[in-house]
Amino acid sequence: MIMKGTIVWARGITQRRTLLALLAVFVTSTHGTAFAAENAITKTAAPNPVLVLSNSDTQPGVGLASFNVLAADIPQGTLIDPKQLLEIQWNTTYYPQGIREVVQLCYSRPFSSQEDCREIYPNSSGTLSDFNAQAFGHGSRVVIYHRVFGGTPRYVNPAGTDSVTFRYRY
Repeated sequence: MIMKGTIVWARGITQRRTLLALLAVFVTSTHGTAFAAENAITKTAAPNPVLVLSNSDTQPGVGLASFNVLAADIPQGTLIDPKQLLEIQWNTTYYPQGIREVVQLCYSRPFSSQEDCREIYPNSSGTLSDFNAQAFGHGSRVVIYHRVFGGTPRYVNPAGTDSVTFRYRY
């Protein structure tokens, strides 16, 4: 009888140790996600002057501002860590001498030339979460395209700058 109780007690200890080991593995593996840090990268650029060839809807002049995420923008020691894009905040300028303007914000995954675009408004600001399911990190890019459909003089200039803020978690 004493032998049987000792075996049951030993099994209980083994099971507890196994549960403690599993708990330790779980806590260790979730430690990084429980304490994830957030960061933001803000970039500003003036779109280039636009050559207006005609006052028609068929051949707009295009001005653009490009915003590239560089290795220097990422906190030291986290460059290779996976990152999750939380949102892109944007602020656009406009071409006051243009007749009609269509603006698009386009996102590209790291080192990809393929763009995913959304129409936004000139001379406004907002936030997009549409690109959060896509990869983000060093090599990601946003381009804001300003398509100007007519205006005077032949070259029209932007009134100011465009800016974007990438908010992300790592």
